[in-house]
Amino acid sequence: MTDRDGLSAIEVAILGEQEALARLELLATTSRILDATLEDFEEAVAQVADACVPDFADLCAVEVIGPNGEVTCSGYRVARTSGLNAPVSWGPVGRLCAPDRRPVLAWGDVDEPPNAKLVRERLEAQSLVVAPITGGGITLGWFVVATGRFRRGFRPSALRIGAELATRLGTAIQRVMLHKDMQASARDQSRTVRRLRRLATAATNLAGAGTARGVLQVACVEACVIQEADGAIARWWMGDGSIMEAEAGDVDRATAEIAFDAVSNHRSARGEGWVSYPLPSSDPWQRAALVVFVGDDFSSDEELVLSSLASLIPVAFERALGTESTVLHEARLRAVVESSPVALVGLREDGTVTSANPAAQRLFGWGPDPRDWNLEQALQPVMIGLTDSVRERAGPVTRTVSVGQHELSLSAAPMPATSSADDESVLVAGIDLSEIRRAERALVQAQRLEAMGQVAGRVAHDFNNLLTLIIGYSDVLRRTVTSEQQSSLLDNITGASKRAAALTQQMLGMTRRQLDSGVVIDLASEIANLEAVLPRVAGPNVSLTVDRPADTVKVRLDPSEMEQIVMNLVINACDAMENAGNIYISLDSDLPGDEERWQHELPDGQLAILTIADDGPGMSEDVQARCLEPFFTTKERGHGTGLGLSTVYGLVKDRGGQLRVWSTPGQGTSIRIWLPMAQDAALSSGTEEDETWPPGRRVSGRVLLVEDEDELRTIAEAALGSIGLEVVGVSSAEEAMIKLARSGTFDALVTDIRLPGLSGIDLATQARVSQPDLPVLYMTGYSETQIPDHRDRVVRKPYKPDTLRLRVAELLEEQALQGSKR
Repeated sequence: MTDRDGLSAIEVAILGEQEALARLELLATTSRILDATLEDFEEAVAQVADACVPDFADLCAVEVIGPNGEVTCSGYRVARTSGLNAPVSWGPVGRLCAPDRRPVLAWGDVDEPPNAKLVRERLEAQSLVVAPITGGGITLGWFVVATGRFRRGFRPSALRIGAELATRLGTAIQRVMLHKDMQASARDQSRTVRRLRRLATAATNLAGAGTARGVLQVACVEACVIQEADGAIARWWMGDGSIMEAEAGDVDRATAEIAFDAVSNHRSARGEGWVSYPLPSSDPWQRAALVVFVGDDFSSDEELVLSSLASLIPVAFERALGTESTVLHEARLRAVVESSPVALVGLREDGTVTSANPAAQRLFGWGPDPRDWNLEQALQPVMIGLTDSVRERAGPVTRTVSVGQHELSLSAAPMPATSSADDESVLVAGIDLSEIRRAERALVQAQRLEAMGQVAGRVAHDFNNLLTLIIGYSDVLRRTVTSEQQSSLLDNITGASKRAAALTQQMLGMTRRQLDSGVVIDLASEIANLEAVLPRVAGPNVSLTVDRPADTVKVRLDPSEMEQIVMNLVINACDAMENAGNIYISLDSDLPGDEERWQHELPDGQLAILTIADDGPGMSEDVQARCLEPFFTTKERGHGTGLGLSTVYGLVKDRGGQLRVWSTPGQGTSIRIWLPMAQDAALSSGTEEDETWPPGRRVSGRVLLVEDEDELRTIAEAALGSIGLEVVGVSSAEEAMIKLARSGTFDALVTDIRLPGLSGIDLATQARVSQPDLPVLYMTGYSETQIPDHRDRVVRKPYKPDTLRLRVAELLEEQALQGSKR
């Protein structure tokens, strides 16, 4: 997935990390500027403004309160292309926007402070941050930054950065003020000089502390050294509710709790034998304090030194927190790289691999030892050319290459050196497209077959209508001719029609979607009929065992569909065993328990269970996981399409059944099929080829016939009328609805599926609103239509008139049987 700039999710995450690192770099830069400033503070403030614009903001102003209480602007910078309505000289606004020492963010929200909103609107800014500059619990000025309309506005995270910068400015201002006081006092008080030296040492030690807890520990030790105090304790209440603290020397816990309660965020507190200082945090949700246990002769100059130490602690603490956060971010980024499914490789200009994540090691066959990370000969010039393009463009480059059996999508981007001794390298992200291309080819093939099936279905439909007419007229003529020669000619016409019908059926078979004709067979009897054929299919070196019940096992399945299922599975077993081994075919019926039905997702009711097993080599877990996928095959090219088992699975699912595969390498394969049993349905009498209407048999009833082809409707009316049925024929579903409304009830509805206007299925649905038990027989030359009601029967075109007579008679008899049971 990519964002609107074309960057991947990983690249977006890396940019987020870079933005966080840039802000940390800004804080580090300002710290270096301010830490190095003792004399020329105005120049340092100007450098801070330069560092903020334009990388962090489009406008930066530092407002400082002078000794006489006037507010002056010590630093003011505006980006040229900011789009801000910025004045030539800055008029201080800090006291107006943030008078209560809390940082303010104005960014177009309805809850932004009114005065800040006025300033933001006057500047025509996207957002505005005003952070009080404090030190020693007092306001020393204000830090103001804004973004113009060409930059994304500040978010709440920027408020924290602004507050941190203001805190560091406050620390610097206080340090400068302290430095001046120290210079003045150095001439008079050597004791103060010694303590200031200790304070400088403390600042160095604080800066050198590696962790936030270490900063608090150093602060307590340094407080004891500077003041020669008995003990000290520092506590930091974090924003998430946790507490971090450290102590040094002798600490009276009860007194410490009193001291912590007495101090506020902006004012120190003092009691008998102790003094406590707030440690101002840039995060308004955090609070901290330092308690030092001092003697009764604690003087004001000594308190100033400890106050200065207290002012240094938050800077060191939050810098340490930032370092820990950076380390944490780096660890998370490293975890993302290590767990990424995308191969990530670092390359130098000469093609030397500097880094490789596990996905890259798997893709290129490398081990964990970096000394083994060498690009194969065919891939090396491709990768070097890719890195050269990255260096020329100074930006990302994406290419797709084919190397050996792999097709790779490679994206490369410059990866800056981390130090002066490190060579600049390129990060290459690679994805193996081989499986994707294979799936695309399979999809194209499936779409091609689908398109061919649709064309074949339409052509076959028209052929089937014509063949139905030829077969029907041949049947009519056969009843009138007496000459053997003429009868033989009619047989030739009928035979040619049947061969043409077989061809159209093969065309329809390309759709791989079967139509439930409503035929009910005895599965046990049909498998018995195949027992003579299966050994010839399996070959002389395959032992075939069939176990079937003597009782009838009735299912809704065409004999051709049953033969397709069994033959496909037997041929697959023979191929797996290389035509030598044992195959076991068993048939049974059962009513599964709730646990088995839930485990295998079986349909309700009594089920027929067909199992075909072999003792061949079996399947691995990977092959077994994909064996039902269309076009998946383990056979050599040209020896299998991968459609056999998937076709069986689709046919079983179309009939409301279920199929499961069990296989273990070296122990063979077993495939089990569950099919719903049609216990209350009558068996269909033979195949359509053998079906003949018994001479003299009559059937009574009133049938509504719907067929849009006039000649087909005429033949169907004649065929049904000749056995005693009253037939009302119409050419559309709309006419049929009128007949149903005006001509009373009908005993059966016989309708083509594809009709102009409403379809035959829609007609049956509406007809059953007023006559719910109306039997329906569909006629169709297509194979892709699914019949919604399993009670309905289907006659495929082309059909013989006798076949139509028998299906309608069976429908009426079954309806009469259901009526008698009720």
